[in-house]
Amino acid sequence: MPASPVLRLSAFGAVMEIDCADPTARLACLNALPAYWQPADGVAPDVRFTLTVSDPTQDSAPRFLLVEDGTRLGDGVTTAQLAALLAQRMDYQLGAFARDCAFIHAGVVLYQGHAILLPGPSRAGKSTLTAALVRAGATYVSDDVAVLDREGRARLLTRPLTLRADMAGADALPGTTDAALLRAGTVPLGAVLALAYRDGATPVDLRPLSAGEAVLRLVAHAMNGRHQPEVVLASCGAAVLPAWCAQGERGEADAAARQILVHCQKCE
Repeated sequence: MPASPVLRLSAFGAVMEIDCADPTARLACLNALPAYWQPADGVAPDVRFTLTVSDPTQDSAPRFLLVEDGTRLGDGVTTAQLAALLAQRMDYQLGAFARDCAFIHAGVVLYQGHAILLPGPSRAGKSTLTAALVRAGATYVSDDVAVLDREGRARLLTRPLTLRADMAGADALPGTTDAALLRAGTVPLGAVLALAYRDGATPVDLRPLSAGEAVLRLVAHAMNGRHQPEVVLASCGAAVLPAWCAQGERGEADAAARQILVHCQKCE
C-alpha cells in the first residue's frame, strides 16, 4: 500500500495538516520546518495546507500551488519558495493555535541566565534593538516571537533575525553561531521593556510598569490570545513576577542597548 500523502504535525498543542502527493516538494517542505514539530497522526488539525503541482512542464523545474484552508497563498512558486512559504505560514499558525504556551510578538535575548523581552508591534524597532543588544553582549534568541510557558519561563526557540531591507547592513546583523545550542530549555525573565523609538531621544527614558501593566502589555501582543486567553494570561502573569518591567522611549539602538544591560546587571 502506498504511503499517504497527508501528514499531520503538532507543536505546543497546535496541529497542522499537509497534503502533498509530490515527493520532491514534500521532502523539501519537511526539511524546512523547525525542529520542534512532531508527528500527530489521528489528531484533528487546526489548519490544513494543500500543495499541488500547478505547472507540470516537462522541460523545466515544476511549479507549485499552496492552499491554506481554502485560500490560495502561492501559485507558480518553486520548490524552495514553497518550502519557505509553508514554514512561514506554519510558524504563524503555530503561534495562533498554541495551547501550551503564550506566543508574544517580541524580541528576545538571553543575558546572564535571564531573558529580556521587547514586546511590540511590527516596525516598532524590535529587530534593531535586538541586534544592538547582541552586539552589546547578550545572546540572540529571537527578534520576532517570545514563547512563555505556564510557569512563566521563556522557551529558547531560535528564529532568524528579520531586519527590514533598509536596515539590514552587514554591521547591523549579530552573529548567531550559537543558535543551534538554544533549541531546548527555558529561562526566567529578567526584564520586560516596552520601548518606542524616538529620533533624538536620550538612550533610554523609562518608567516602571506594575506587574498588572506589564501583563497587559504582553497580552496585547499575544498571537494566541484569541484562541487560548486563559493560557496566555496565566503564562504572562507568571512571567512578569520576577522581572524588571518598564516602558518608555529609546534613542539610538546601540547606546540604548548598553544602558539596558547595565541596568540588568544592577537588578541581579
